[in-house]
Amino acid sequence: MDDVDDLLDVFLPYPINTADESFDVAREVVAHEQSGLQSTVGQLEEKVGHLALICRALFELLQRTAGVSERDLAAKITEIDLRDGKADGRMTPQPKLCPSCGSMISPKFNRCLFCGYRDQSGDPFNPVN
Repeated sequence: MDDVDDLLDVFLPYPINTADESFDVAREVVAHEQSGLQSTVGQLEEKVGHLALICRALFELLQRTAGVSERDLAAKITEIDLRDGKADGRMTPQPKLCPSCGSMISPKFNRCLFCGYRDQSGDPFNPVN
């Protein structure tokens, strides 16, 4: 029976050690990815805060120079929000009709996927790379 115990002592730790090493590598990968995600979230929060500051400054300029009220602003926000048919607090770009072939042009690409026509009208609020 000692021979079996000796064999188990030699071979049993191998799969466990291999699993431990794999687990350690996976943990390092996850930690690295989490760090990258936290950095990205931080950058996005900073951008959103900056954009909110810009929006506030623009609104206050409009209030002072053009007499735009908060009620006017709220009505315009609702109007723009409803342009896509849904009151969801988002501006969803809508597809356009291709003047060349009549197919729909996706706002994600700004070009017709059927004939290759490129929409050059450009929407500064929906830039496409």
